[in-house]
Amino acid sequence: MSTAPVKYNALIVDTDLDRRMRLKSATTSVVQFGKVNLLNDLDDAKNQISGGKAFDVIFVSSIFEQGPISEFIKSAKELEAARDAAYVLVLQTKDQESSNVASNVMIGADGMLFEPYSVDSLVEITELAAQVKKDRSLQREQAAIGFLLDDVLQQIDMLAYLKSAGYDVGRGIRRFKQMCSVFETLEKDSKQLYYNIAIEKFSNAPFPKKMYQKNYSGASKRVKERMEKKLLAKLEEGLVDDRDSDSEQESATS
Repeated sequence: MSTAPVKYNALIVDTDLDRRMRLKSATTSVVQFGKVNLLNDLDDAKNQISGGKAFDVIFVSSIFEQGPISEFIKSAKELEAARDAAYVLVLQTKDQESSNVASNVMIGADGMLFEPYSVDSLVEITELAAQVKKDRSLQREQAAIGFLLDDVLQQIDMLAYLKSAGYDVGRGIRRFKQMCSVFETLEKDSKQLYYNIAIEKFSNAPFPKKMYQKNYSGASKRVKERMEKKLLAKLEEGLVDDRDSDSEQESATS
């Protein structure tokens, strides 16, 4: 059973109507392109994206100044509807000198389309869009796994600290298992990504800030016990914050 080809919705932003129409007409020769919208202003383009209009490829004419183009790309990438889009600069013949091409690379564009463009060059743009989408999805997954592993490492430190202080950390262990259960759902490439990040995180983990000491007495000992109970309660809820526990530790030692 054959599957329908992936379609890439595009946005063309150019001040010149003829250039906009010419590029739109060219995309009709490439089956991978779906709907193509036309706009003549970067602000209008951002407003449309802000409204939830999703695009896979955004063509921006080099007729605009580099500053506004850079700002547009940066702000558009922060919006849900266009965070995975491929941003392509359409360079007119006069802008295709090597120095201009090099400077355009620095403003956040993912690729360039040179006039006069061909069907082959537009097919390459759809291939670029697929790769950009894959790469950005991978970056988000890496960040998510990294954040969760940071929490896991902190949980391990707190469990070890409280256990060494003589507390029953059973409920904290259950919370720890819940956190780690996410990793069981990872498959294939995601699981390998987790292994790589985990090895890096655990290898570079700093020495635990909180060490159990048995030489507390008097009021300081009572304060320390209150601090430990508070940390245990937070640990069970997964709400431990280094800043909170550090401040409590300072109170206990004062």
